[in-house]
Amino acid sequence: MVKLPICFESISTATVFRNLLDELGYNYKRSNTNRSYTKIAVILALERTALVHRYEIEKPYLTIDIWEEKPNAGSITYIEVKDKNNKEGKKLLRRFTEKLPRKPWEYTFRQKIRNGWLSQGIWNAKKSWKEVIE
Repeated sequence: MVKLPICFESISTATVFRNLLDELGYNYKRSNTNRSYTKIAVILALERTALVHRYEIEKPYLTIDIWEEKPNAGSITYIEVKDKNNKEGKKLLRRFTEKLPRKPWEYTFRQKIRNGWLSQGIWNAKKSWKEVIE
């Protein structure tokens, strides 16, 4: 399982990912579900729910979730790939990064200011992506 931050909104990310799956000829099922995450406010942990765009690919068996968390004023999108051998998921993520208008870890200055440079999604985004796609 791999969970990576993306510098684009979840809806546009899901659209690009769906177009990639269609282009590669994968047989998949798309569904929407919910995912819980925690937002810290002062010293209180608040439970939040995010809409998840889920893609279930039959062969090779992969489950891909794309969702958006709103920890602060901004939002951070994540993509999570679950597969058995990790090879197909990595190959698919590599192709996915080629379809995006810029690298998924290249947050704009405005995104960095809004979310905070040290936020969990931005701080190690490039390192996390490089470990998976290279």
